[in-house]
Amino acid sequence: MNLSKPFYFKQFTIYDDLSTMKVNTDGVLLGALAPVDNYQNILEIGCGAGYISIMLAQNNLNASITAIDIDHQSIAQANYNFRNCSWANRLSAYNISLEDFAKFSFNVFDLIISNPPFYLENYRSIKSQNLIAKHSTVLDFSNFLSLSSTLMNDYSKLCIILSAKSYNAIISLARDYCLFISKQINIIPRKNKKISRVILFLEKHLVYPIEVGNLIIRNEDLSYTNDFLELTKDFLLL
Repeated sequence: MNLSKPFYFKQFTIYDDLSTMKVNTDGVLLGALAPVDNYQNILEIGCGAGYISIMLAQNNLNASITAIDIDHQSIAQANYNFRNCSWANRLSAYNISLEDFAKFSFNVFDLIISNPPFYLENYRSIKSQNLIAKHSTVLDFSNFLSLSSTLMNDYSKLCIILSAKSYNAIISLARDYCLFISKQINIIPRKNKKISRVILFLEKHLVYPIEVGNLIIRNEDLSYTNDFLELTKDFLLL
């Protein structure tokens, strides 16, 4: 495998030049904020180069993590990155669509995590192969939620990051599959700016009250906030 310059985390290295999903802030936030402590069996849908799965493995030394992606080059790099990290024995990556995985899997998962490749408000018009590759023939978010639900038990969580503009539509769709918010974290890119992303934790039962929090990434002078630095201190070289 020809490898370009890697991205260095504190405890592992990621090669992502061939992957459809490069290392990015959304993925790092998802990996750092995912509630992994009490989960033994975790699935990442659309893993790209696999760094979110590795972050979860670093945070939970007892979890077994399965990663899937439709793009064969992404899976090749994910497997390479997995083999060369300290938690290789608990990580596995497969070149398979979510539809086929849900059809043939005998497992349910305590936690399912995904950085979906589209925004709900415009996913039907997306043409870029890089944006659709992660989920193969998942044609819409309804299908994604339906298939994810079949891989969950009554106590599982589905954790996703999405555009703030997609929030209302996705919540409505999730209810169609009996998936309800238990927690949400609003991501604000810079102090005094609007919410740009939302991380949602969905479960198969109603939770009240819903836990809601905010995370601001940068101060007004563009330096990282103390909250962001604290959140990522075990992962990023900042």
